[in-house]
Amino acid sequence: MLNGKKIREYRLNLGYTASDIENLTKNPKYETSISKSYLEELERGDKRNPSFQKVIVLANILCCKIDDLVIQ
Repeated sequence: MLNGKKIREYRLNLGYTASDIENLTKNPKYETSISKSYLEELERGDKRNPSFQKVIVLANILCCKIDDLVIQ
């Protein structure tokens, strides 16, 4: 399960808005995109188990390991 607070922390530390993440994931090199509203739901904890592909994309964009985003 993802830690929404960690996602938000990494995003803000990089200076990204939720819209920035949405735009970055529209890049064809990623196999999936993440909408602003979906990201906000993840950060609030409303969505708890996104697809593994979305987790990989988030970790790549946020410059962290998948483990850094998971509740342990």
